[in-house]
Amino acid sequence: MGARARGANVQAALAFASTYGAVPASGFYQIEGADLGDLGDKQGLIEDDLLGGGREPNAPTDDVISNGTNMTVPVDTRWIGLWLKLHFGAPQTTQGYAAVGSITFANNPTADDTITVGGQVFTYKASAPAANQILIGATLADTVRNTVWALNESAVAGVAAASYSTDRDYNAVSIEHKTIGTAGNSFAIAASAATASGATLSGGSATGPYNHVFTSGALSLPDAAIEIGHPEVPSYHMNYGVMGNTGSIALQRSGLLNLVQAVIAQGEKAASNTSAAGTPTVFNNGLVERFAQAAGDILDRGVPLAELVSGEVSWSNNLDVAENIRPDGRIDGADPGKFSAGARVTVRFKDRLYYDLARARKDLDLAARWTRAGASLKIRLPAFRLPAMVAKPLNGPGGIQQTYEGQGYKHPTLGRTMIITLVNDVPNYN
Repeated sequence: MGARARGANVQAALAFASTYGAVPASGFYQIEGADLGDLGDKQGLIEDDLLGGGREPNAPTDDVISNGTNMTVPVDTRWIGLWLKLHFGAPQTTQGYAAVGSITFANNPTADDTITVGGQVFTYKASAPAANQILIGATLADTVRNTVWALNESAVAGVAAASYSTDRDYNAVSIEHKTIGTAGNSFAIAASAATASGATLSGGSATGPYNHVFTSGALSLPDAAIEIGHPEVPSYHMNYGVMGNTGSIALQRSGLLNLVQAVIAQGEKAASNTSAAGTPTVFNNGLVERFAQAAGDILDRGVPLAELVSGEVSWSNNLDVAENIRPDGRIDGADPGKFSAGARVTVRFKDRLYYDLARARKDLDLAARWTRAGASLKIRLPAFRLPAMVAKPLNGPGGIQQTYEGQGYKHPTLGRTMIITLVNDVPNYN
């Protein structure tokens, strides 16, 4: 008599299929899940509705078969790439480091101070800045914010070859070349009243971690086979034709960082006493290195959102399920619909910065990012629009908060609504 099955000892594996609904003979990865839901076939019964046979019912009729669930899986440094591939397709992967550098300010710049980035001089002005000029703010933090925004929005080709950001100290502009490798090592930087990290960016290399870039909008998406195994019984359940429909990641001050996702599958094989996944590939000896909530942030055009209380990024492939008539009661497939993505941020009402940006219908470049010991994850909505008007609830004597729920859309030059960059030590997600 077998032991009782326990969630603590579940064995789960995933492999991507080359043909919809197929179960690959190899290529399985071990997967770790906080809550894998109730993935598996579900078939209801249709109650007898015939009259004239007395009060006792006739036998019920089998209904159609459905298979899908909501899962809560950890946002970690390696396994998360498998789930991202399920939702977005295979990433574009490049090995190496991008060249980086910085410009650090000891004091707020004064009028006519300059910085030079990528061959372009930017001049600080006390008011009414024109092209290639930057407004001096009331504080250094305001000026650094204005600097990062001006550089990220510059149309000058040399400047646009890099991306710019700051941290919550707001005393430096971090610069990262957009091309992985050595190309950015010749990117020139200078400052008249600040300290540049060097005459050029440095550290660009073709060796190092792997940069996996997932983008929205693929016309076709992969499907996978997922086996859920209970070795105590033993009983192994192979689900096939699994596709990613929706996903969301919430940011808060503490707690575990998870991806909540909805998946749709075509079906499930009859249970087996042995695993069909063979010996799955295991990352990092099975140890999950999870990104922490405390290591997360949300930025607009490279600047952290001030007074951020909580946030969430979400997306949907809006799968169109082909519920055609079939003798086996299963779906024929699921076709990707129009992609949608958005974000929700809640901030304390301290100033009118984002209130005014929303009223002016200023599009943002929103990014949620997390880092951990050589790995990072960034989810970017490069064209993000806030609603022009939002409520400012006044429910008591405490602090007032505003919640903005905006939508992403296809960036006019990048051509993508969502761009996700995962940096880790995994060579590929084939």
